[in-house]
Amino acid sequence: MDANNSITAAVFSAFLKCPTKAHLLTIGELAPTTFFTDIEARLSSRYKSAIRQELCIGAETAEPLDCKGLWNKGREAITRAVDCETTTYHVAPPPREPGERQSQATTPSATIVPILFSPWDKPGVSDSLLVCFGAVALSQITGILATTGTVIYGEEHRRKAVKITDYTVRTGQTIDAILATRDSREPPPLVLNSHCAVCDFQPRCRGIAIDRDDLSLLTGMTGKERAKFNSKGIFSIKHLSYTYRPRRRKRERPDTKSSKTTGKRPTLIVRNDHKLRALALNKNQVHVVGAPSIQFDGTPTFLDVEGMPDRDFYYLVGLRFESDGADVERSFWADGSDGERTIWENCLRELKAIGDAQIVSYGAYETRFLRRMKERYVLASEDAEFVDRIIGTSVNLVGRIFGRVYFPTFSNGLKEIGRYLGYEWTWPRASGAAAPLLRRTWELEADDDLKRELIGYNMDDCRAAGRVADALVRLSGGAAELDTIDVRSLEVGFQRTFGKFDALLPEFAKINNAAYWDYQRSKVYARTNKTIRRTVGKPSERRKLANVEKQVTITDHPKSCPRCHATRLWAYRRDNSHIVYDLKFTRRGIKRWAVQYHYSTYRCSECRAEMTIYSPDTRYGPNLRAFVIYLLIELRLSYQRAIEHVSSLFDVALPTSTAYDIKSATAKKYLPTYDGILRQIVKGSLIHADETRGVVIGGGHYIWVFTNLTTVAYVYAESRDSAILDDLLKGFSGVLVSDFYAAYDSVACAQQKCLIHLMRDINEDLYKNPFDENLKEIARRFGVLLREIVATVDTYGLKARNLAKHKKAAIGFVEHVGAMKCQAEAGLALQRRIVKNRDKLFTFLDYDGVPWNNNNAEHAVRAFTRLRNAIGTSTPKGHREYATLLSIQQTLRYRGMNFLEFMRSGRLEIGDRGPMTNSQ
Repeated sequence: MDANNSITAAVFSAFLKCPTKAHLLTIGELAPTTFFTDIEARLSSRYKSAIRQELCIGAETAEPLDCKGLWNKGREAITRAVDCETTTYHVAPPPREPGERQSQATTPSATIVPILFSPWDKPGVSDSLLVCFGAVALSQITGILATTGTVIYGEEHRRKAVKITDYTVRTGQTIDAILATRDSREPPPLVLNSHCAVCDFQPRCRGIAIDRDDLSLLTGMTGKERAKFNSKGIFSIKHLSYTYRPRRRKRERPDTKSSKTTGKRPTLIVRNDHKLRALALNKNQVHVVGAPSIQFDGTPTFLDVEGMPDRDFYYLVGLRFESDGADVERSFWADGSDGERTIWENCLRELKAIGDAQIVSYGAYETRFLRRMKERYVLASEDAEFVDRIIGTSVNLVGRIFGRVYFPTFSNGLKEIGRYLGYEWTWPRASGAAAPLLRRTWELEADDDLKRELIGYNMDDCRAAGRVADALVRLSGGAAELDTIDVRSLEVGFQRTFGKFDALLPEFAKINNAAYWDYQRSKVYARTNKTIRRTVGKPSERRKLANVEKQVTITDHPKSCPRCHATRLWAYRRDNSHIVYDLKFTRRGIKRWAVQYHYSTYRCSECRAEMTIYSPDTRYGPNLRAFVIYLLIELRLSYQRAIEHVSSLFDVALPTSTAYDIKSATAKKYLPTYDGILRQIVKGSLIHADETRGVVIGGGHYIWVFTNLTTVAYVYAESRDSAILDDLLKGFSGVLVSDFYAAYDSVACAQQKCLIHLMRDINEDLYKNPFDENLKEIARRFGVLLREIVATVDTYGLKARNLAKHKKAAIGFVEHVGAMKCQAEAGLALQRRIVKNRDKLFTFLDYDGVPWNNNNAEHAVRAFTRLRNAIGTSTPKGHREYATLLSIQQTLRYRGMNFLEFMRSGRLEIGDRGPMTNSQ
């Protein structure tokens, strides 16, 4: 069989990890080394040998067949398992020999099971795709496409059934992509990725990337970011470095509310700047954004932990610290999962013996190890306190480097920075991704050389971390041994055109002060213009407040002293008074209403404590406070505009701080109402969800919107993480309508994706790709189907019994799209999107009252964005308060109720009543 006319399982598996690797295997190029290939071959062979006797297919026990030679050997009935790694897909299957009879394997009684052996405890999607590839390849021989395949995986040789039809479309697309790459004159674009760490072609590909100065060398840059730079004509790191423009740093102001996770005030978010890293590489100098802050209060103890991610098992702990002027190194090895507790106890004992150990790690993996060990194995109270202390005082070197120190390296990885600082690993191909491969091989072979390799690699990481810590300490002290540049020296000073003038000469300062608007108007223009002189010549006195409308004298007096309970009290001061300014609503309008309270202060004859019956807590009545909230939330006025409005209409002096306090107190009062709104939404049968950015100091904050047809809730969150959905929508069993943001997929309920979003995206893709015929066909079919559905909705409403007639067409549309052979990127991306969400596009056809779009949530989002324009920059606390009050205002609007009247009423329950009137 011609190799160029076939695709082996090895090539298919390699393409899933890296198209370049698959291309190199296809053309037969040899890798510079065979270290990882040999390790993987040893691992696969040992694992298959360990479970060969345990395989049971049907009623018989048999070793899986090797697919090689099945084309030419007897095509007798096959009721066996076939190893997927030995299968080959033929683009043009060879014809049968003349007179050859049809194989019995094509009869329904024949059974063939594609089987895959994976030594890892967590099989991934690539394993399922490889099983499907084996099934497709075997169908060329047997004429039967297996319905299910099997993955045997992990230490315990567990089995996972793979439904072939779930992966047929993607497998076909991958095969087509491999063939397109093979037939193309140009090799696939070389892009370094995470698989490079365990690939024998890494030296070859990395060398080419370095020669090209390729952007994929910057491992922290995503594919989308690279594409964005490429669209601007930036293809090399050197070109990227020229685009760096120093920016004026934002004012760092901590949020007013403590972080839920750390209990500390979060500061401005630090981000990694790819342009600045490119500049550091181009100049081969360390670029520092401010002096790094690092100090050790105890004995720096460098901790490095190795584990098996697929089993959540830690097998190696390395410690390195200094004692009596000498370096001490300790390694703790576990042969199996039952030895994890032993190495943890030994490690804890060693840390306690140090006394004042301060953990120093490169990354957060080690502190997570300490937390998990504390949770996994019950400790004595003093040991638990000790672990908490070393976690609290630990130093994460990556956290001190990220966004602050830019070494001239392609990433912040320990290997790259350590080698820049002159440290070399004894294992040349050392990497965190390769260590589990060696450990799994050792478990199957018990090769002492592999064990020594891993222990040495672990201790090398500890030593390299010490080298990095020393460099950071020198940088924080301003040492000049490293070639460094302070990024602040690159910043261009802000050129002011108005405002404060920093004059070098006192004459300039005096001239500038004389040019201010207030100064010129009062000192210059007033001397030349009579009208201006009348307005600014003499400051106008503040207009006196109108007379008090009502006087109230409080004659009650305390019965006893609240401090000593004595009953002998005497009036100490009788002339106390307090004015409360409020608004009075009448049929004809609103007017100011001031009430003056007169009361006495009493003093205890025993303890001399002072007391009174009337305790004034505010100068502003409930109607005035409700009116201020109405101005802020309903009319979306800023604080300053709301204050001016109240002052000009009712002649009430309202300080800005008081307006803040009114909003905060009102939001706190209505928290039970807000919680009730959230409960009503979760208990309902339908939720529309969306999210938008907040305007919180420091950025990165969001407002989530949850609504149904009568209720709206706005929820502040520090991020766009899906954890908030797990907390808020826990127990929801209805239908969730949302856009295509992946976080919503984590909610365990029926879901309907917004078809308006999908239609807009398709329309945008058509504008950008007018010649993509596959895209046009998908768009046309989608338009025809949705137009018919919308016509039914307009006639009968959202009723399942009327919409059921479209289910067959909807299923046919999805199946047709999944079977298409899309070539262009736009059509292929849309095809994947539709296939991925096939169960969430037409859910509304099965339910009454479920819309096919998310316009309800978008309408609620627009209500917040309009308010956001008036808010300006706020704090997390302010956003929570705005979210509480806006939720109540929008819910009342959805139910046809008056927000101002509800605020005035003092009620906390909204209910489902109709619109409120002034008489209520």
